[in-house]
Amino acid sequence: MIREKLEKLGSLFLAVFSLGLAVVMAADGLEGRQLFGSLIAVLASMTLAVTVRAWPRPAKVEVRD
Repeated sequence: MIREKLEKLGSLFLAVFSLGLAVVMAADGLEGRQLFGSLIAVLASMTLAVTVRAWPRPAKVEVRD
């Protein structure tokens, strides 16, 4: 239960941090290629955040002796 919350919060933090970093760097002045690269990084972190929330966890199987 705690691990699931940490995974969700960690992925959310990654998405917000990468977005904030991209905005700050864009405000300082980025070239087109650099801006495109930062947007790809933001999309990748958002994809990770959605995947962590949407992907079903594997069911635990009981081992019989």
